[in-house]
Amino acid sequence: MPKDVLMIPDKSGPVDFTIKGASQDTGLLLLQRLYVMLFSDPNVGFRDSDGGQTLLTLLDGSNIPPDSVMNSYLQIGCSTAVSMLDASDKANIKSFTGTCTDGKVTCTLILADGTTVKGQLTNG
Repeated sequence: MPKDVLMIPDKSGPVDFTIKGASQDTGLLLLQRLYVMLFSDPNVGFRDSDGGQTLLTLLDGSNIPPDSVMNSYLQIGCSTAVSMLDASDKANIKSFTGTCTDGKVTCTLILADGTTVKGQLTNG
């Protein structure tokens, strides 16, 4: 199993980066991997792919397009992020979607067992 760095806490508060070592996949760890895929440049680093969308630039500096445009980017980005995971991660995912409402992005990950994990990204 790969080593994971835990970035998304399971409760509100400061984030302490923790090296988890080999660990079972959880909804939070899968959501974290999907965020990395969704918001990093698909043409550089370990991704080395020509698919996807660099969504982080759209969230930087209040540069968020209208919700309808952002939802289109999110649909493509979420689909591409899932497609870039390995087979064992994909098998754990029923769906991964993102929606933008009033400039706030909510990503919803539904696992194969029905567990739902949501994360909201704002441009605070």
